[in-house]
Order: sequence, then structure tokens, then C-alpha cells
Amino acid sequence: MTNKQPGYVIKMVAKPGYGDTLRKLATDGMRIANQGGTWVHCLVENEPDTLWTFEFFANEEEKARYEESDLADKLRDEIIDLLAEPPLRVAVTPFSASWLPKL
Repeated sequence: MTNKQPGYVIKMVAKPGYGDTLRKLATDGMRIANQGGTWVHCLVENEPDTLWTFEFFANEEEKARYEESDLADKLRDEIIDLLAEPPLRVAVTPFSASWLPKL
């Protein structure tokens, strides 16, 4: 991973009791649609229906391919149906991390 990789930070909150389903769909989708990318799903202590995702792409072309895939659209619809509130999605680019060269 480099400090030039585009990515997203995403927060999703499932309807009560649907956290496991949300995590499964999000994980299955990333394993298929974001091949070659870097992603981490994080749980929130004492919030079983909340999921934070940090995902990064090799470059803008890979990000565009992911955004335009049919699978991304299908899974997005399924995931949106599970949510208790609109997802928070912020475009980001890393500038510092334990695995990145020092600035």
C-alpha cells in the first residue's frame, strides 16, 4: 500500500439484529469485487449492528472498475435494504501508516 492509493472510509449501521447479515454481505462483496485492493472491516464494541470499513484501491482505474461492476450494484442494493440509516462514505487517501515510508 502507498500513500497515493484512493479509498473510502464507510460506516454502516444495520437494522437491529441484522449486523451478522451486513458483515457477511460486506465481506463476501469485498472478496469478490475488490480483488487486489486492501480492505479492513471493523466492529464497534457494544454496537453489534455497526460496521466500519476502510478500503483502498491500487489506483484510480481499479477504483473505477470496482464502482462500475454489476456485483457492486447488486450488493449495494442488498446492503442498503439492511441499513437503519444512510451509510456514511468518505473518499480518502492515506498519508501516514505503520507500513508506509516516513514522510
